[in-house]
Amino acid sequence: MLNSRRIGKSLCFPSHRTAIAICAAVIVCFSGGCSSSGTYTVPKADEETRVTSPNGELDAVLTREDGGGAAGGWEWYVYIVAKGNSVVRPRSHELFNAGTLTDEKIVWTQEHLLEIHYDIAEINQFTNIWGSSEIQNGVDIHNEYFVEIRLAPTPRDFSLLTPNGEFRRKNQ
Repeated sequence: MLNSRRIGKSLCFPSHRTAIAICAAVIVCFSGGCSSSGTYTVPKADEETRVTSPNGELDAVLTREDGGGAAGGWEWYVYIVAKGNSVVRPRSHELFNAGTLTDEKIVWTQEHLLEIHYDIAEINQFTNIWGSSEIQNGVDIHNEYFVEIRLAPTPRDFSLLTPNGEFRRKNQ
C-alpha cells in the first residue's frame, strides 16, 4: 500500500522557499518584467503607406498587420510619428484600427488635417485628434502641435452597410 501522506508532502506541497520563488516569478512575468523593454517596433514590411505632412516634420503611417488568431486575417492601423521614425508601440498611439478595410489611403489635406480614405471599413477604434506630446516629452501645452484626423469614406451614403441594413460585399 502506498503511503499517501508521504506522496502528498513531496509532490503536492513544495517547500516554503520554492513557493515564494514561484509566486515572485509569476508576478514579474505578468507585470511585464519578462519582456526586454515592453515596446514593439512595427517592422517596415508591415507599413502599407507612409505620407509626410505638408510641413515636412511628421509622417502618417498606415500599417497592415497579421490579425492572428484562429480566423487569421489582417488588422489595419494608422499612426503619426516624427518624420522618418519607426512606429514603436506603445509610445506611438494608434489613431485608427480596422479589421476590414478596402481601397485605403491616407492623405494630408492640410498641415493640421489628416484624412483616412476608404471604400469599406469595419472600424474597431478611432481617435480624431493627435498632439505632438505623444512623441515629445515635456511639451508645453501652449506650444503643442495638433492634427485633426477625419474619416473619409468614398461612398456618399453607406460605407459598410447597404441602405437596407445588409453588409456590403467587398467586390462591389
